[in-house]
Amino acid sequence: MQPQHSLLSSFTLALGDTLSSRVILVSLLSFCLTLLFFIVIIWLSFGGIGALSVWLGEWLQGFEGNFEQTWLFSLISLFVITKTVVGILFFITSMLVVYYLFLMVYSVIVGLFAGYFIQEIGKTYYPNVQMRAMALFSYLGFVVKTLLITVVLLIVLLPLALIPVFNFILLLPVFYMFHKLLVLDVASLLNSKEEYLRLKGRYAASMRGISLVCFALTLIPVFGVLIYPYYVIVMSHFIFQKTQEIRAL
Repeated sequence: MQPQHSLLSSFTLALGDTLSSRVILVSLLSFCLTLLFFIVIIWLSFGGIGALSVWLGEWLQGFEGNFEQTWLFSLISLFVITKTVVGILFFITSMLVVYYLFLMVYSVIVGLFAGYFIQEIGKTYYPNVQMRAMALFSYLGFVVKTLLITVVLLIVLLPLALIPVFNFILLLPVFYMFHKLLVLDVASLLNSKEEYLRLKGRYAASMRGISLVCFALTLIPVFGVLIYPYYVIVMSHFIFQKTQEIRAL
């Protein structure tokens, strides 16, 4: 019963903490920096929003023409769904790709400032739990490993990207990266490398459960992304609680 209680308390405690002025400030700053990042990328790549719109229109026309000539489209149209439904599904999944790209960048930027409110949570709720920050090279090693595995998964699953419905499986590598970075945001500040590995060994399933609930919340348009600091705080409470238990053994 204790793990269930810990999971529930992590979510409930995080609600009040998310409304603190420090967390709201980090959220607004991170959101503005994320927007600026994408504006700069669009400007450097296309020369502005107008040029991007023209490029997208031309690309979609070319894609539609090429896709209609493939055996895959003929098969789908003949046995499963019409061209209109294929187009709608492709549009939805394309928007999801953009949406989760924004989430990834936003989560990385939030992670840069997360230490401010993670330390505040420690002082308020867990004053006896010492912050044992992970060595920089260990942290970078875990991040690089996460990014490499994410890229490999995306490459392996990429052939499904153009198949409506089946392309939703691309959310798997997105969730993998979301989960790993969410845990590392907290554990890299609170735990040594050895403690982090012990936490993974003992509570991997619980941490994945927290990440899965948080990832499901990201499906709420816009709001689900903006509350990413809430996810960090939920994971913070859980890892603080479990670190306290591990160190007491």
